[in-house]
Amino acid sequence: MNNLKLRLIFGGIFHKKLRLFLSVLGIIIGVSALFLMNTFGEAAKIKTLREIETFGPEILMVIPGQVRVTAGRAIQTEQTVTLKPDDAEALRRLSEVRLVSPVSTSSALIRFQEKNLTTVINGVNEEYLKIRKFNLSEGRNFLKTEVSGYKKVAILGNKIKRELFGIDSAENKVILINKLPFRVIGVLEPIGIDASNQDQDDQILVPVTTAMSSLFNVDYLTGIYISVSSEKQVPLIEKQIETLLIKRHRVLPKNKDFNIVKAEDILKFRTEASALFTSLVQSISLLCLLVGSLGVTAIMLLTVNERRKEIGLRLAIGASKKGILLQFLLESVFISLSGGFIGLFIGLVLSLIFLPLLKYPLVMPLKPILISTLLTLIFGLLSGVYPAYKASQIDPATLLKGL
Repeated sequence: MNNLKLRLIFGGIFHKKLRLFLSVLGIIIGVSALFLMNTFGEAAKIKTLREIETFGPEILMVIPGQVRVTAGRAIQTEQTVTLKPDDAEALRRLSEVRLVSPVSTSSALIRFQEKNLTTVINGVNEEYLKIRKFNLSEGRNFLKTEVSGYKKVAILGNKIKRELFGIDSAENKVILINKLPFRVIGVLEPIGIDASNQDQDDQILVPVTTAMSSLFNVDYLTGIYISVSSEKQVPLIEKQIETLLIKRHRVLPKNKDFNIVKAEDILKFRTEASALFTSLVQSISLLCLLVGSLGVTAIMLLTVNERRKEIGLRLAIGASKKGILLQFLLESVFISLSGGFIGLFIGLVLSLIFLPLLKYPLVMPLKPILISTLLTLIFGLLSGVYPAYKASQIDPATLLKGL
């Protein structure tokens, strides 16, 4: 008897395969998109947290001019030359300030033997690596005497090291930066893109004094990194920094010529942007699921009309209305779940392809699978309720008269 019921169910479903495929296409698209975007959302959160690690919650960055944080990236909309090395030393004297590094940034031409490339040069001091939590894979950090003594030494980003030296050691090699010889004293471990959206492997660090005097010929800074003793002290230190620099630069608060960026600002905007995009795509995915479920409803209604005589005969020989109702509900759920599982498989395959391709961490969270399966089940039940009800209300006597 059970085998007969199964044949009746699956025979009706697979009778017209093309129609079956078209009926579940919307569910396949909706579920795969929903899974993919949930997975990308989780991966984006992990990626953002990893990127923000080098710009921790206890770090502040003073940037000259006006700054606007867009999509989690601090963009200078107006630049000034009023931020000086003396400002960095004044900020160092504030209570609760632990580490300070002035920064002078520009690009330069690099040469080693026959190899030439252009990269970012960051002039920093010996405290910069501690502030940014950068580790060295080779060599050592700057010495305080090398910074104060205007020494021509350099620490290479991992990408620069590979391009110039391959697998060979870079330590103690001499490279040319804007035709000036610099001795390599260290190499950074691979870092990748950080919270500022900059590739930290594509850079060279040099003493800030050397960068300003020998490479860039400037007397101003492009930024100051500050690490405070505790995350709780950040709001207080931020106010102290603002008050001190307004006084030193002799400007009104409304006309201040600098901006202070915190990890909290970057994280907030990046999280909001990611959440907005994910919500938009999830809404489209749910719409695809809804359209797919309407397709299943239409197909089930068409199936009920085509199988009216079969249903009438079954009711006439003793089948219950409840049994007919349950059969068509099961057919609807089976069709929806089939589309759902195919969609999950496609979403999984696309995640495995695109997450590494776009340099997102490879994550397979349980939440998207559960959400997609639950929604598919719910839509499957909803799309089958009306057709199943119509099937159970067929009057066998009326149909049998026409036989």
